[in-house]
Amino acid sequence: MGDDDTMVKSLSRRALLRRLLALAGAGALPAGALSAGTPGMPAFSAPDGPALCQTSAAFPRRVVDTLGRTLSIARPPQRIVVIFPSNVEIVFALGLEARVAAVGGLVGWPAAALAKPSVGRSLGFSAEAVAAHQPDLIVVTPAQHSALALIAPFGRIGVPVLVLQHPDLPAILRNIRLVGWATGHEAQAEAVLGQMRAQLDRIGDRLHGAPRRRVFLETSAAGNAGFQTVGQGHYANDALAWAGGENVFGDLVGSQQVSGEAIFLRDPDVIISLQRIPDVSAAPEAVRQIVRRPGWSALRAAREGRIVVLQRNHKLIPGPRQIEAVADYARAIHPERFNA
Repeated sequence: MGDDDTMVKSLSRRALLRRLLALAGAGALPAGALSAGTPGMPAFSAPDGPALCQTSAAFPRRVVDTLGRTLSIARPPQRIVVIFPSNVEIVFALGLEARVAAVGGLVGWPAAALAKPSVGRSLGFSAEAVAAHQPDLIVVTPAQHSALALIAPFGRIGVPVLVLQHPDLPAILRNIRLVGWATGHEAQAEAVLGQMRAQLDRIGDRLHGAPRRRVFLETSAAGNAGFQTVGQGHYANDALAWAGGENVFGDLVGSQQVSGEAIFLRDPDVIISLQRIPDVSAAPEAVRQIVRRPGWSALRAAREGRIVVLQRNHKLIPGPRQIEAVADYARAIHPERFNA
């Protein structure tokens, strides 16, 4: 047992809070402070390809997160604090519900996560609130910038902070494997990945030989004739491609706002609008509202009846349910392949 681990176990909750308060003002960790591992520890960096984890390796483990930081994890974590909805969905998908001490962010799914204590939603995450749950692993993402401020204080006392980034679908798949390896649930991670691959295969079988249709994905209507969409390097762009579509704004990068004029110039075959509708029964009226936008009735997608409104929910959360988003997009883009 290392000195840091002994210290963390011996600290009472109050002492841990006092120590974190003192460390919070001490600045960031020096470069490389989290990189030194015990000789002989197995190293794992989320692979670019489909290679499996070293499932025979025991703890302690070295884990390389998506920022390239090397973390030492002494034993399978038992008190995990998970911040950001996508990370919560990954952790719960791996069967780690009983080990989750608290969650953070605008978490809405799964239902079991809503029963967990919260360390904050969208206004920030304090070291004190997190420390109150005595975590032995913290999972965060840069999408919640204040969550990154947890790295320094917890790193100083030996509590690993695993940072996940989910820019695209391959990254989501790698992160599932990474969390599995960090928690000792690599077999469960491989099972989840296998299920996701099988679902993609079934979708691919349905779409075999189908024409690739040009799609405008509206993630929100921003007002002032502006519309939010995505481009390359975004998981939703990848999901469209796997669903048999070609993003008309695939030349853009990440989340972007585009004008109505830009949409008219690209004249998509299909328009998919993600909206906060209560259920699918509200979709037809939402479609009619889109068609009633000035000039939109002249778009090819409107003329051919290829405007589809889908519930937003999981489609903009980069977690395991992105495969369900692929299936929904595929039905919207190629309904003839699913209605038979």
